[in-house]
Amino acid sequence: METKQSTEEIKTTGETTPTREDGGNDAPVKDLGSNDQRAQASVEAAQKEMLYLRAEMENYKRRMLKEQEQAIRFANEKLIKDLLGIADYFDLAFAHAKPIKARTGDPELTNFVSGIEMTQRELVQLLGRFGVEFIGTVGEKFDPVRHEAISQKESATEDAGTVLEVLQKGSLLHGRLLKPARVVVAKKHEA
Repeated sequence: METKQSTEEIKTTGETTPTREDGGNDAPVKDLGSNDQRAQASVEAAQKEMLYLRAEMENYKRRMLKEQEQAIRFANEKLIKDLLGIADYFDLAFAHAKPIKARTGDPELTNFVSGIEMTQRELVQLLGRFGVEFIGTVGEKFDPVRHEAISQKESATEDAGTVLEVLQKGSLLHGRLLKPARVVVAKKHEA
């Protein structure tokens, strides 16, 4: 049933009220169904948007916490790299002092070398408490990510690609490579 609006009604009230086609206007016709549906759709869209924004905010928080944790874990990286240079010097000092200690048997020299050994151990333990791990051992398989091959030597006993010598230890900080181990790698023995 169509509704008509009387022109007198529009002039006097200023409002448009739908009336029945038969001329009676005792019961205005309401068209709320489409408004309710639009409102419901609008509410659902707003809820979805809110859930999306909430999820984005949670992801942002997690990402920021992870970045903050990483920044804290690696804040001492520069200092640790500098200390690793000192650890390398201790390794060299110990490597050169060990044969001298064995040859001379002098008690003062023995005490001096023992002091170097203790200081080196303390430094390694200190670095370990801050998440430093030393890498590079003789006999392990060469890994180009963790090792830097300085040279190759023929070997009849070891497989090609095996670490024969460690010239300088490498290090990791919480699993991140700080410095590769400098090594000598075995190559195939040519007869």
